[in-house]
Amino acid sequence: MELTIKLNLSESRRKKAHKKQLELAIAGTHSDIVLHTLNGDYHLAELKAKLFLKYNRRLKYLGL
Repeated sequence: MELTIKLNLSESRRKKAHKKQLELAIAGTHSDIVLHTLNGDYHLAELKAKLFLKYNRRLKYLGL
């Protein structure tokens, strides 16, 4: 019983750390998209937008 609780706690810590990392990556990617769009690099902005969608999808999956 105690081992199961410890495993669940470590798993939730990992999940929280991964969520935090994804949130930071999403924020950084969003700022990159804005900068590339303002500079006129639409191809790079489009690539970053695909990453943005991928990260958001993964974050939603972890939220379940």
